[in-house]
Amino acid sequence: MTKRILFLGENWFGSCARACCHALRRLGCEVADFDAQTIFPQLRRRSLRAILRVAEPQLIREYNEQVRELAQRFEPDIFLAFKGAYVQPRTLRTMREAGIALYNYFPDTSAFAHGSLLSHTLPLYDCLFLTKRFLDRDLRAHISLRESMFLPHGYDPELHQPRELDARDHARFAHDVGVVATHSRAKEELLTELVTLRPQLDLRIWGNLWKENNRSSRLGRFIEGAPLNGTSYAKALSAFRINLALLSGPVAGASRGDETTTRTYEIPACGGFMLHERTDEVLELFAEGTEMACFGSATELADKIDYYLAHAEERGQIAAAGRSRCVPAYSYDNRMTEIIRWHEQHSIGEVDRLPA
Repeated sequence: MTKRILFLGENWFGSCARACCHALRRLGCEVADFDAQTIFPQLRRRSLRAILRVAEPQLIREYNEQVRELAQRFEPDIFLAFKGAYVQPRTLRTMREAGIALYNYFPDTSAFAHGSLLSHTLPLYDCLFLTKRFLDRDLRAHISLRESMFLPHGYDPELHQPRELDARDHARFAHDVGVVATHSRAKEELLTELVTLRPQLDLRIWGNLWKENNRSSRLGRFIEGAPLNGTSYAKALSAFRINLALLSGPVAGASRGDETTTRTYEIPACGGFMLHERTDEVLELFAEGTEMACFGSATELADKIDYYLAHAEERGQIAAAGRSRCVPAYSYDNRMTEIIRWHEQHSIGEVDRLPA
């Protein structure tokens, strides 16, 4: 029987949530999706963001009312939230009473840095699917959980694939080294060390908050600033001679930093050559030296960049092998298959539920 899934997550082209939603449809599920950005607009002006903060309690109430109404009309078998930062406990309890299985695919390093609701709602889900192995331990130190499962990030087969580049793309993206990532202090410090060692490096940095938060005088000339989304992002990963996969470092509310990111999967899926921070987790996914390259310090990073810029043929072979390892094994289609499989194996239903 076709499964009906009520899915909560952002629906812009390039978002991980959209990738999961469309993967569920490709798997034959009937999906009704609801994007919080229809209620919570993404505003740039500080004055407008201040107004939004004042209105947030009313917007959260409106959002949850619409979610509950949609659930009543659609009658889903499964409710799947991608993070679900605005979901209220009442909404989950209402759906539980209707016999709907409650799942959350949680993509972040910390659950305690995204508003106060999550500490109240995460214990109510039948299962949390976590992209960080250590997050289960972090959560259980503070709240009770029903079930959890490690389920890594992936890539979107609709978007993350090698792209043809025109003259404008080459002019914009054909650089020796590229970084596409949201600013963090750890990334800023590492890249500052890199350009101190290699001041003439052809490096470009795209992503949120770099222009606003960067404090390094050495990095300013390398920062493009604006985030890259959708097809532009995939083209950039295809165009850079070397893609740096940098980790965020320590995050408030988390016991440790991440060991992989979305870029861990998206770079090889786009056919890009990946130079990744060395972690135990990434070494389980790709073979170092044949399917990706790794570094453990700024000095090693600079040396690896020198080497692979001078060895284009080897770089191409590693990129091709990395893509073969990634595609299709690490797709969001396979990640969503795991959630459906978990649901079927655990036979979540009104009779089997724990008390609310």
